[in-house]
Amino acid sequence: MDVRYDDDSNTITLRGGEWVTLTAISRAVAQPQAVRESTPGEWLLSANLVVERSAALRIAAPEVRRLKLRSDDEGFIAIKVLGGRLEIVGTCVTSWDSARNTYDQHHANGRSFVLARDGARMDIRGAELSYLGYDADQSYGVAWRLAGTTGELIDSYLGYNFYGLYTYEASDLVIRGNEVHHSVRYGIDPHTRSNRLLIERNVSHHNGKHGIILAETCDDNIIRNNTVYANALHGIVIYQRSNNNLVEGNTSYANGQQGINVNDSTRTTIRDNTVYDNAEVGIGVGQDATDTLVEANRVHDNREDGIFLYSGATKTLLQGNTVSHNARYGIYVKSAGNQIGGGNQIFGNTVGVYLNADPAPDVSREANRIYDNREADVRSDAN
Repeated sequence: MDVRYDDDSNTITLRGGEWVTLTAISRAVAQPQAVRESTPGEWLLSANLVVERSAALRIAAPEVRRLKLRSDDEGFIAIKVLGGRLEIVGTCVTSWDSARNTYDQHHANGRSFVLARDGARMDIRGAELSYLGYDADQSYGVAWRLAGTTGELIDSYLGYNFYGLYTYEASDLVIRGNEVHHSVRYGIDPHTRSNRLLIERNVSHHNGKHGIILAETCDDNIIRNNTVYANALHGIVIYQRSNNNLVEGNTSYANGQQGINVNDSTRTTIRDNTVYDNAEVGIGVGQDATDTLVEANRVHDNREDGIFLYSGATKTLLQGNTVSHNARYGIYVKSAGNQIGGGNQIFGNTVGVYLNADPAPDVSREANRIYDNREADVRSDAN
């Protein structure tokens, strides 16, 4: 093990060693003001901790049941994995304001965070990471950044972070079985060339913007079997040239805008989702999105429309969906160049299908069941 403490920068650097523990680091640096076990299993880290490429750190119960990261009005510390490895297993990691004897709930002036980057691997399993992060690059809370950086986030809780979790140019992560809630901004946010992620069986709720979002050229990802609800804006978002993504088997409800939103992206498949009680639209496809397949979804009781195609969306195919009891339109087509295929059941809406695009797509009464809508089954205002 190669570990050093620099008093000037208040930084512990782990430069070598396989699966080093906090106990070993504490003994090696012998600086209790930097790192100490306050009671059995409870630790206070008051110095920055850096894990370099040739080192591996494990923070795990029962040795560490709780790790408090100093974060208060005077400043904060961070854990940074710069090409090395970090495992966080079965423990709780939070910011900590000792003067107030509670978490740091004031992110505006900076707050502790956990970051893996530069080809690092960070695996988090059965843990809690909460009250972390603030509005600055690399410091959003729990993050994986830059090419070659990867890892797993499994069966964990992330609450009250600035972003629940964030990735940037990190690929091949598995994000499974977590609860992500009450983030200041986004819940689960893979960003900018984060590719081939598996995001499944998570619950993402009460976040300040979207529950799950792929943003800016995030390709070949799977968002599957998640439950997403009560987020301030959309539930699930595919955004800005994020292509070849699958959104399948999710439940998205009671979000402040749309349940599922696709825009400015191509070859998105939205299949077998249940989407209901969203304040605006169940499934929205817009802003020049192309080649979107919307198939076998159950879209009901949304407060405006069930499925909405708008703002230059083209080559969308709707087939096999059940769209019912939405407050306004079951299917609203406001953008040309889309197709209503067969096997859709559309009933109990104010208007079943509203066509306001020129040319309007054909709606086959033989291939679809459109019935019992309150004002009209099909209405067209196309020229």
